[in-house]
Formats: sequence, structure tokens, C-alpha cells
Amino acid sequence: MKNSLLTIITVAVILSVLLSAWALVERSDMKTQIAVMKTQLDTQIEKMQTVEADVKQIKSAPGQPARPAAPTPSVVKGVRIDDDPIKGDAKAPITIVEFSDFECPFCKRSNDQVISKIDEEYIKTGKVKLVFRDFPLGFHKQAIPAAVAANCAGEQGKYWEVHDFLFQSRNNVNQAAVLNAAESLGLDKAKLQACMSDPSKVAEVNKDMEEGKKYGVRGTPSYFIGKTTDNGEIEGTFIRGAQPYPVFEEQIEEHLKSVN
Repeated sequence: MKNSLLTIITVAVILSVLLSAWALVERSDMKTQIAVMKTQLDTQIEKMQTVEADVKQIKSAPGQPARPAAPTPSVVKGVRIDDDPIKGDAKAPITIVEFSDFECPFCKRSNDQVISKIDEEYIKTGKVKLVFRDFPLGFHKQAIPAAVAANCAGEQGKYWEVHDFLFQSRNNVNQAAVLNAAESLGLDKAKLQACMSDPSKVAEVNKDMEEGKKYGVRGTPSYFIGKTTDNGEIEGTFIRGAQPYPVFEEQIEEHLKSVN
């Protein structure tokens, strides 16, 4: 199958080069150009032969090591909910605390593919509540401004609307985009802009990040899943990275057993 694909690619490259050469027949430097094309063709064929040899070597090699399994989740005590946004029933028996970054592509993938499913299966059914805490990575220049925009929208009761807007597209991850969409998101644009100019909002984001570091968070996304308590702290199973849905499902079900 792979050899056939390589043959097709090689033929396509040859045809492309020959057509380019044909287009030059009317030019006075035709011979020079065709010579250049021939050199390019020889180079491409050599590359294809190298790839084909690599494929054969891989096929003849002994069994390859299996893809490493997801790391075994650890347990962290005293993970605070703080005053951060909650999605779902505040009295849900299980709490997930998420540390995330709106500019992080892995966070977006986890939000789109995993959190959305948890929302349908567990949050909307009253079994789980999700707490979103900020953990903007230093090399994501729009992460803090985006977090501030979402938190300011939260003061108008529209946190999750802006949360979803920011994760919808990378082009949305900036305050200008949020301001432009303010009306459609049901926000008072003037109030939003004033709030985003308040330095204390950045301090709130940084506080989340410092607390995350105390719990062992080093990258995003990071999650803690545990039994809901009255004191706003959970003993959370720590899930690092954008793990697949079954990893979360297993932990949620285990915690649900402990409260039933």
C-alpha cells in the first residue's frame, strides 16, 4: 500500500516537472531551464527512493514499543475552588477543578472533545460541577488578557458565553475580539472595557496560577477530580494533560461510587 502510494507520488512529481518544462518551450533559455528541471527531478526521485528504503527498514524491524499509557493519576489534597466560575449544580457530588489557558491548543482540544462530553453526561445531569481556574502560560501572550476578559464577562453573568467564544477560534483569543462581539454575547461593552482595564483583574489571574503551581500544575490543561465538600476544597485525583474521555469517565465513576 505504502509502496503504491510512493509510486503515485513519484509519477505526480515527474509529471509536474515535465509540465513545467513544457511551459518553457517558447523561451530562449529553454535548454538551461530543462537542465534545471532535470536536476530537480533527479533530486525528487532520490528523496522518494530514500523514503521507500526507510519504509522497508521499518517493516523488517522487530516489534516496535507500544505507545506509552497515560500516567497513573496521583491524588492532591486541599485543591481550592476559590471564587472561580462554576458550571453545573453547585451541590453536585463531584467537583472537577480545571486549570487552563485560552490560547493553549491542547486546552481547546480537551474542551471540544472531552469537557463537552462530560458536560452532556455528567454536568447537565447534576452529577458533576466544573470549576474553571486560569493558568496562562508565559509564552502565550494573549492568555492573560483573554482570561481577564472572561472574568470580567463573569461579572455580568456571561462567563461561560465568553469562555466558549474564546475556545471557538484562535482568532477570538484577544480582548479586541471579545469587545467586538460584546453585544452578541449579551455584554455591556463600556462596562466590560472598564473592567478589563482594572489591574486587580490581572492579579486575580496570577493568583490562580500561583495556587495551581502549589498543587503541582506545570502545564495545561490540568484537572483535579474529587468529592465535593462544604469547605470549598477537594482531595482531587490529578489528571495531567489532554487525556482522552475514558480517563475522566473512569475517575468520575470511581468518585461517584464513594458518594453513593
